[in-house]
Amino acid sequence: MDILNDDTLMRIFGYLDLKSQQIITTIHPRFYDLMPNVWILQYKTVNISLFEANFSSESFEYFLEAIRCTVKAIRLRLMTWEHYEVLISKIFPNVEDFRFSTVPSNLLTDIEIPKIAKSFPNLRTFSPQGHFCGVHFNTFPKLERLTLTYCRRFFINNLLIIMKVCQLKEIKLCMSEQHHFQSVAFRLPFDCVQHLESIKIDIDELPWFERELSKLQHLKELTICGPRQRSTLYFLIDKLDCFRHKRHLKILETCNASNTLGTVINAGLQVDALKIVTDNLLLDGFGFFTNQMFANIKELYFKTCSISEEHSFESLIHNTRHLELVSVEQCLFGFDNYKFDIPQIVQNRFQPIRINLYQNVFEPTSLPWKWSTIGDSYMLQIIEGRNYEYSFEPVYIAFK
Repeated sequence: MDILNDDTLMRIFGYLDLKSQQIITTIHPRFYDLMPNVWILQYKTVNISLFEANFSSESFEYFLEAIRCTVKAIRLRLMTWEHYEVLISKIFPNVEDFRFSTVPSNLLTDIEIPKIAKSFPNLRTFSPQGHFCGVHFNTFPKLERLTLTYCRRFFINNLLIIMKVCQLKEIKLCMSEQHHFQSVAFRLPFDCVQHLESIKIDIDELPWFERELSKLQHLKELTICGPRQRSTLYFLIDKLDCFRHKRHLKILETCNASNTLGTVINAGLQVDALKIVTDNLLLDGFGFFTNQMFANIKELYFKTCSISEEHSFESLIHNTRHLELVSVEQCLFGFDNYKFDIPQIVQNRFQPIRINLYQNVFEPTSLPWKWSTIGDSYMLQIIEGRNYEYSFEPVYIAFK
C-alpha cells in the first residue's frame, strides 16, 4: 500500500460509500489521516440515513469536524439523540440548508431551536421534525424557506411572527396530520406573505393565505397537498382572485381529480402545460371537442388515466389546432388498434404538433395498446418512449 501515493488512495476512497469509508479509517493510520480530505471534496452536500451509515458518536464527530467549514447542505434521516448532541457541538458557517428527521419523531422540542440556530448561523432553508410549537423559529436571521410539515403541536399564531420577522420566500405547511393548534379565523396579513415565491399547503390551510394570494407579485408556485378531494381545482377557481383575474399559468397539474379538463376549459384559464394524472373518467361526458376549447392551452398531458371511448379520444385528437403537444403516458384504453388520421389531424394547423405515446395499455387484455397511422405530414410527429416529469400532488400550479 506504501506504493500508492496520497492522491491515488484518495481517488480510490472516493468510490466507496460512507459506511465503507468509516471501516477504511480503522485499518491503517494513514487511511485515517487521509479520509478527511476525501470527505471535504466529496460532501459539499450531506444527504444520509444515519441508521444506514451506522456512525458511532466518535466517527460521526470525526466526519463532521472534517467537513464543517466546507459543507453547504445537511440532510440527516433517523438522527438519534447521540448524533444530535455531536451535531450541535459544532458550528457550520456555510450551511444554508438543514433538514432532519429523528428517532423517535418527538425527540426534539422548542428548547433545542436556539442551539440549532447557533450551530447554523447562516441557515436559509430549514425542515425540522419534532414537537415544536414554533416559538423560537424567528431566531434564524437569514431564514428564507421553511417546512413545518413534520412539526407536531405547532401553534399557528407563531407562524405570523415567523413570517413577519423572516420575510420568507417559501413556506411548506400541510400540517393536517400533526395536531397543530390554531386560533379561530386565523389570517396572514400582506406584510407577512408579500415576499413568498412558493406556497405548499393543505386545502384547509388555504383560508390563512386566501385574502392576500392575488396580490403576491413574486409567487411562482402554489401546491395543494394532503387528502385528495376530486373537486379541489373547481373550489380553487371559485375562491381565488388569481384565477378570476385569469392569471397566466405555466403549469397546472392535478392528480386523482375528476373533470379537470372540463373545469379548465369552462373557466377559460390560460395554461401553457395542463397535466392530468390519474383521472379514471378523463373524457367521459364529452360528446365532442372543438378547436376553440384548447385556444388557451399549449401542451396537454395525460398520465395513468382511463380513456374508455374511442369517439371522445378521436374528437380530441382531431381538434388540436392550437396545441403544440399531446402526451399520453401509461394510460388504460378501452379500445385498441387506433388509427391516427394524420391529414385530418393537421388540417388547418398553423404550427407542428407532437404526440407522445408511452407505455399505454389496452385494458381488457393488459397488453400494450396498438396504434397505427394513416398518411403523413411534416406538421405532425409521433414520439414513442418519453416519460415526462410530474409532481403527483393533488393540485400543482406554476405561475408565469
